[in-house]
Amino acid sequence: MDNGVFEETTSGTPQGGVISPLLANIALHGMETVILKAYRWKEGKPQFVRYADDFVVFHPTEEGVKKAQTVLETWLADIGLELKPSKTKITHTLREYQGTRGFDFLGWTIRQFPVGKTHTGRANQNTPPLGFKTIITPSKEAVHHHTTELGEVVKKNLHVSQGQLIKELNPKIHGWTNYHRTVVAAKTFQNCEHILFQQLQQWAKRRHPHKGRHWRADKYWHVDEGNGWTFTDQRSKLWTHSLTHIQRHVKVKGQASPYDGNLLYWSKRLSKHYMFSGTLGKLLQKQDRKCRWCGLLFQDGDMVEIDHITPKSFGGGEELSNKCVLHNHCHDQRHAKRDHGAYDKGHTTEEPCAEKSASTVLKPSERG
Repeated sequence: MDNGVFEETTSGTPQGGVISPLLANIALHGMETVILKAYRWKEGKPQFVRYADDFVVFHPTEEGVKKAQTVLETWLADIGLELKPSKTKITHTLREYQGTRGFDFLGWTIRQFPVGKTHTGRANQNTPPLGFKTIITPSKEAVHHHTTELGEVVKKNLHVSQGQLIKELNPKIHGWTNYHRTVVAAKTFQNCEHILFQQLQQWAKRRHPHKGRHWRADKYWHVDEGNGWTFTDQRSKLWTHSLTHIQRHVKVKGQASPYDGNLLYWSKRLSKHYMFSGTLGKLLQKQDRKCRWCGLLFQDGDMVEIDHITPKSFGGGEELSNKCVLHNHCHDQRHAKRDHGAYDKGHTTEEPCAEKSASTVLKPSERG
């Protein structure tokens, strides 16, 4: 569909289409099983990581990695696919190999660095120190692409208001930093923030070439108000990179899936997600991940709400003990009972929840 006009596709899928990752997962399903079966116990089992059509194979020996490449080339040939030479390479994450160390994957650079006893990594608690530590950082290419994109946005919005420029920049900064917040990115965030600051300085200078630096700083950053260098027009504020805090990712256990029926595991995992680290996460834990009205565990796709047990109109406060989490439809049922004078009867013995708040949708993508 292009500009409302449908054109029949004779082959392939649209570039960047949402169906492409799904088709890649379907076509490449079973690749990890083939890799594991190809190795004997004495050779050591490889580690396999795949995201759609991008994947990495780890093995302690060079021969093991080359064997994986041969196995995959044979397996892919059977389904009409092949490895792209320009995107396929063998490297070492700790020592130099063919002039390089580490590799880039999904916008990150994965490397290992030799360290002392106090900082060394371990395979697990019962194994001896490895003598190195694995560090994952945003790749140089990803940083360059991001800062360039921000610079283009600033240049294209030379004549718009400061508030409109902030509105254009904030989603891009939010999205990029949220993606990289799970790795070692604090220093990278500071560098990106510094580059953006310089870009905004040039933006202000081009808008007011005959004004002094102090005048521009006070107009757009309000330095005379004593709040530091905050790019704001009083109504909206720029979300700088360092405002996104690092949040380590916890790997999903084994073959667990949001659709495997293990609601207890996923509800516990959800309560620890960074989106629910505040009031919602505390209430989910307090209520044992169950809706306060119907008593059922929250599931994928449920719309949930935080409400007051005692309405503020009746003197209820904002303390945690006066709040609860409900399904969206359960909240409506409680209000319907209140309208008929039978609020909460037959369900909880608590006081009624009121003061309807914004809904949150529980999604699998927020759990992995």
